[in-house]
Amino acid sequence: MFHIKLPFVFGMLLFLFACSGDEAAENVAEEPDAEEDEAEPEVEPVGLTQDAILQAGPGILTEEYLSQEYDMDDYDEIEKTLMEDFDTYAAEQAEASSPDDWLAEMVNVLGADHREVFEPIDEFDVIYDEFTLPDGRSLQELEDEEIEEEMEKDLNVAMLIDASGSMNEEVDGGVKMDLAKDAVQSFTGNLPEETNVMLQAYGHEGDNTNDGKEESCAAIEHVYPLSSMDEDAFDDALDSFDATGWTPLADAIAQASDDLQEEADENDDHFIYVISDGIETCDGDPIAAAEDLVDTGIDFNVHILGFDIADDEHEQLEEIAAVTEGEYSSVYTEQELDETVNETWSDAIGTSHWLLWAAGNISDANFESVDFHSELRGLSSDATQLRRQENSRMQAAARQLAEAGVISDEERDELEALIDERYEYINEFVDDAYDDTHQEIIDERERVQAIIRDIRDEYSGWDPS
Repeated sequence: MFHIKLPFVFGMLLFLFACSGDEAAENVAEEPDAEEDEAEPEVEPVGLTQDAILQAGPGILTEEYLSQEYDMDDYDEIEKTLMEDFDTYAAEQAEASSPDDWLAEMVNVLGADHREVFEPIDEFDVIYDEFTLPDGRSLQELEDEEIEEEMEKDLNVAMLIDASGSMNEEVDGGVKMDLAKDAVQSFTGNLPEETNVMLQAYGHEGDNTNDGKEESCAAIEHVYPLSSMDEDAFDDALDSFDATGWTPLADAIAQASDDLQEEADENDDHFIYVISDGIETCDGDPIAAAEDLVDTGIDFNVHILGFDIADDEHEQLEEIAAVTEGEYSSVYTEQELDETVNETWSDAIGTSHWLLWAAGNISDANFESVDFHSELRGLSSDATQLRRQENSRMQAAARQLAEAGVISDEERDELEALIDERYEYINEFVDDAYDDTHQEIIDERERVQAIIRDIRDEYSGWDPS
């Protein structure tokens, strides 16, 4: 049970102390009464403002009976007990004054915690998690200028194929060189039309004898210079060399870097893909060549595919990829080769060139799994239920006060009008917050859809699958 002391209670206390004798009266006049000092403050008048309503918090009885989770089937019984306690309270406050004062008492005792249901609506996060880019950012967080800058970047892909004599050997599925060419042809054929592609063969002249080493180690040729994709010309370039000599891997990486820097803008996205069945055999230092790439300050993504590599030769190729923060993959069969080139390599491009990733991974279907409107309607329903329950409690309390003779019928009518005014005011500012959030959901959805359309238009040919 709780006790709230209204002004008439303080008057009764002062009257009793006065009747105890003149001396006591003088003491009361001279010294503040200790019990009066410790009395609870009077309930402040109700302010019909959004801040006042949200800051009020739950009423005393509301918090006691309704602060814990409960089954809605039990609500009527809980409310009945709550209102019985209010009857006892009302009897103790039988001489409370105006309807305004009684409304303040009702808010203090029967009021709902409107902040609890208002803030989730007002502070609703409209974030499409499905559209999170590989670097962790959300697509909708990007500024238009940033998207435009990304779209202005060219995508440059250099394909380096080891043409050493050992690439003539067979693995499960066929001859290594034939399989490598087929995989490269498939990969480049799926790149966006705007991609600039370069094909480099290295070690494809001379032979794999000591007499042919010098010629072979010097053989680094861009059989398809950096340019947009022409499938017929690219196929001819693939057919223009065979596996024959040694492995000048270091010089091949260095030459690819020089050509990309000469032909492309440093702000473009650059990818170097290497298929090799062995380590450097021309006395070069491919790890140092990779470090030189990093020293240029240009973001080169170097990815190495070790094709049928001997167990003791993985380390060098792994380190080349690691230095440039690229990936190293090891394959031994045709199937493994195709899967790595068409999946791992495509993923590598998409992860770095994030608009390209978006083009291949975002579709309208994503919106079907994002139903902010449904969630918002649920929050609005909770808020509506809460204020209706509060209004019902307060209206019932007004009737109880009138039936008990605590207030007159005229005062009851005035009190009920004040309760309804409070209800309508809460209804208005909660609905305003709902409408604002609802519109934000629509605006953000339309903005993201527009971004996606632009990305698709830019990279219409990209198929990461």
